[in-house]
Amino acid sequence: MKIVINILKVSIIVILVSWMTLFVIDYFRAKGNTKPLVCLKENTKTNANGTYYECISFGYKYFEYNGSDRAPSYGFGPMFIKNEFEKNWEE
Repeated sequence: MKIVINILKVSIIVILVSWMTLFVIDYFRAKGNTKPLVCLKENTKTNANGTYYECISFGYKYFEYNGSDRAPSYGFGPMFIKNEFEKNWEE
């Protein structure tokens, strides 16, 4: 029984360390205006004001906004919180 518990602990630690590594890599890629390494779901929305691109990964998202009303914007954050562009887009 102890072997199963130890294997489970090691597996959880490996998964967490892998996720944290991917998160840090994607964070610095977003700061450099580059898309994340892993993109589970991509969304692109276009209207008269510009284009909004969103890439959702493991618990976080990368987004770009290219519009005629402002300079291109890039961001990185949790996938469950709407950013200013998503809030304005739905109005």
